[in-house]
Amino acid sequence: MTFGKLSPKKESEICLSCGECCKRYWITTLPEESKKISKKLKKKTAEFLKEDCVLLVKLYPKSVKGVLTFPTAFFPKRVVEELKKEIPELPQSFFVIPQVVLRREGTEQKACAFLLSDNKCDIYSARPEPCKLFPFIAVEGLRENYPFCGLFKSTYKDLLKQSRNYFKKVKKYFDLVDKKGFSSVWKDPPKTGYLYLNETKLCEITIDELERMVSAKKRK
Repeated sequence: MTFGKLSPKKESEICLSCGECCKRYWITTLPEESKKISKKLKKKTAEFLKEDCVLLVKLYPKSVKGVLTFPTAFFPKRVVEELKKEIPELPQSFFVIPQVVLRREGTEQKACAFLLSDNKCDIYSARPEPCKLFPFIAVEGLRENYPFCGLFKSTYKDLLKQSRNYFKKVKKYFDLVDKKGFSSVWKDPPKTGYLYLNETKLCEITIDELERMVSAKKRK
């Protein structure tokens, strides 16, 4: 497929006529990104995390030890009950991915809270890295998942270097969570959020329940 090179103005026109990426996905923010957004909003970071973010915890069954792999035996009873609705025979451990994401608004949480009515971003200059890389984030097979994106259909950018730098930051973040615990990495994390099994939404989850699941001390 041949792609043409678009002017910044044309790229902006395509994005502003769509806004689907902001409507379809939870947008992850890392600790350093949350500070930039807080500054943009003229809020304290703790205030931003409380008012504009939620927890997003994804679980994947896993049978071998590794980073962010935690024994099911430590999971809260309510979480276990929700998991059993999908997997009657639970594995001994799960790969647990705890994230902080931007809050979504609208009917059934259909859009990022910072997406304005004209599809402009209210925090554009401080937006998280995934927003800057989309839809050209360099993950094999991932780019092809965005057939709805007009920019994807019209042009191509080689963002491999930028993607690699971002994934290094993500890896460092998860390594810290695994080593120190979620609330040591996030000083004032959101108190509530959502629990997923793979890509299936299970239920709401609290920070206390998450901490029981990923406590570094319990893994020793």
